Amino acid sequence: METTFFISKNTSVTSKQLENEVIGHACEILQRDILTVVTDTRKANKIELVLLDEKNETDAFHILFVSPDKVKVCAETPLGLMYGVLEISHKILGVQPFWYFMEIPPIKKPFIEWTGFDLTLPDFATDYRGWFVNDELLLDQWEDNGSNEYVWERIYETLLRLGGNVIIPGTDKNSHRHRESAQAMGLIYTHHHAEPLGAEMFARRYPSLKASYEEHFVLFQELWKKALHEQKGTKVIYTLGFRGQGDCPFWSEDLDRQWSAAEKAAVINEIVHLQYHMVKEVDPHAVCSMNIYGEMTELFNLGLLELPDDVIEIWADNGYGKMVSRRQGNHDPRDEVLTNTPKPNQSRGIYYHVAFHDLQASNFLTILPNSPEFVSRELMAVREVKMDKFVLVNTGNIKPHILFLQEIANFWRADYQLRTNQEIILEHVTQYYQNQQEEIQAVYEACFEAVIRYGTYEDQTAGDEFACYLIRKIIQSWLKQETKIPRLEWLTGDRKIKEQVTEIFSMVGEKIVAWENLLLRCQQITLSLQDKNPENARFFNDIYLSVAVQCKTLKALLRLLDAYQMIDREEMVFVFVKVFDALEEIHQLIQILKENPSDTWYDFYENDGYTNLTLTKEMIKSLLSYIRIIGDGPDQDQWERKYIMDSTESRVMLLSNTKKALTDEKLARKIRVSFRKVRK
Repeated sequence: METTFFISKNTSVTSKQLENEVIGHACEILQRDILTVVTDTRKANKIELVLLDEKNETDAFHILFVSPDKVKVCAETPLGLMYGVLEISHKILGVQPFWYFMEIPPIKKPFIEWTGFDLTLPDFATDYRGWFVNDELLLDQWEDNGSNEYVWERIYETLLRLGGNVIIPGTDKNSHRHRESAQAMGLIYTHHHAEPLGAEMFARRYPSLKASYEEHFVLFQELWKKALHEQKGTKVIYTLGFRGQGDCPFWSEDLDRQWSAAEKAAVINEIVHLQYHMVKEVDPHAVCSMNIYGEMTELFNLGLLELPDDVIEIWADNGYGKMVSRRQGNHDPRDEVLTNTPKPNQSRGIYYHVAFHDLQASNFLTILPNSPEFVSRELMAVREVKMDKFVLVNTGNIKPHILFLQEIANFWRADYQLRTNQEIILEHVTQYYQNQQEEIQAVYEACFEAVIRYGTYEDQTAGDEFACYLIRKIIQSWLKQETKIPRLEWLTGDRKIKEQVTEIFSMVGEKIVAWENLLLRCQQITLSLQDKNPENARFFNDIYLSVAVQCKTLKALLRLLDAYQMIDREEMVFVFVKVFDALEEIHQLIQILKENPSDTWYDFYENDGYTNLTLTKEMIKSLLSYIRIIGDGPDQDQWERKYIMDSTESRVMLLSNTKKALTDEKLARKIRVSFRKVRK
């Protein structure tokens, strides 16, 4: 009996249940992939998606060869059919899970002879597997195919291809806006820990009122009831809890009162139990979770939080991949997470960051600064204490974080084992590159060695926000003539500004040569890939960009620190030129970003509102102007006369000047040239 199914351009994907949105999307995706991969026509046949009339207890699927004219994909749930379709797309058509974000088209073939129909859903150790697309500034207004909605559909598709089933599709308004489209792709919707039950923020609905539950409990409850009504009958994991209006402790907004730990916990316990009963009235079978995050960790460890027995506890890392409580400002308690003893039969999960935003040392534009092996080790420790029922990953803007997103997707599976840097990086490089594999792997490995380490713990490493944050803070303190850079105790301790600058200078200076060498290696690889544009574009956005951002911003920081240290021992003109050197590093980085070789992603990084290279550049320019104002004489012409003009011209004063004064940047550049001539 013939058991070959030929996939060609005449293969159609259909279902008798197309009114179901998830099934409709599944058919569209597989049909699109078939038409993308195969180029020839053969006898018409079809792949039919069949939703079984059973109890919907599992998302498993099975594939049935009926005849050369028909293959059936069968499952008890629409999500199961989606998983089946995406497994065919991957294993039979050759479409990679990150095809969209890595710009890796499948290999085209005239047709495909499909003979192996034993595809199955992987064995997942993690029941709820998801992404929180958080701090999504780069994705927020970016469009592809003329649409931002198209981009979000590719986000859902990518998560599903990895085996995910849960999503928070953006922050605040974005999450609400994208809820229905995410559910229409088969994903379970859940909520930001600052937005319990997915309700509208109190301060947004009542901007003139104090966001106090004690004063306005009726209004809070109305918002929660409204949210439950809107989500009734849809696939949701309800997040319980209570925080302030700016992703902060609720008591931080009540400065007129001193809260004891017991008082804080009492408010949270009352609210959580109320929310729990509200949810169960709407849906007795609803799954609920609560984030033991930030300030909640301390209250839990004190034994003050009282949660209903079937609420999944979601424990967070510190934003850098370490399973301890996060640093907030200068407060870094590092409360242990994995050593907490759960109640019997208590379900636990984690909220894990591969991207983070804290305007201190986190990564927004670049790859997580802690190594893949470090992450693998933490994840295995999570599994050891059975804290992996629910694994929600903060993905940031996805594109810079693919190496780690793939590894965590691997971890969702039951057969996951501890892996080394070399194993993880090798798998990534061989999957996405055909050329320069050894060189690219070496860049990745060296990248994790080059990171700035600012503390005694292995996770205290600096992402791209580190340098730009410090540049802006130093400039502010410099111009305000402050005696210390405020809110920097987490990095330098309580010291005067000169000591802070000296310490940071030493910290960065130790690693800057490593970053310069890495950037040079990336540029060499780019040159070798010039005639292979898809791979060159992939390399640029995958790791070259991370290296360039780190190298250039750290060099700018170093130049600025050097300038500050010159104030008391050099003429201001030397400080002026050194600040210009810092400005030039940021200029060069912005130019590198503009030269992104990808036609699709060339403008993806424009809305960089956190690391904020543009603001950093403007603040350095302001400092440059300030130094010239105080150092270049009363008419801002002395430096030009002294360092640029011919001596016969600079001494003749029949006309006070014959042309407009040079701009700050042109002046700095010309002075720098004159300095070089003197040195020669």
